[in-house]
Amino acid sequence: MIIPFQFKEKDDVVKLNKIATNYSFDIWIHNDDQMVDAKTILALYTLPFNKELKLVFDNDVNSRLLVEEMRLFVKRRK
Repeated sequence: MIIPFQFKEKDDVVKLNKIATNYSFDIWIHNDDQMVDAKTILALYTLPFNKELKLVFDNDVNSRLLVEEMRLFVKRRK
């Protein structure tokens, strides 16, 4: 599954990392030329701000709560 979003400020990095670390399955962040583990906070700081990013995880995991948390995360950023 893919969820598009953006980092608008530094606090977004920490918030997203906290969301990702609550799940046992792999969660990745992709942009045009990079893929980083959403559970590795230092890697998240290498991603650009105010550019489209994609949160990516397998379709076969129980992701209902993650999808809802990301929906709230994206809404807060608008």
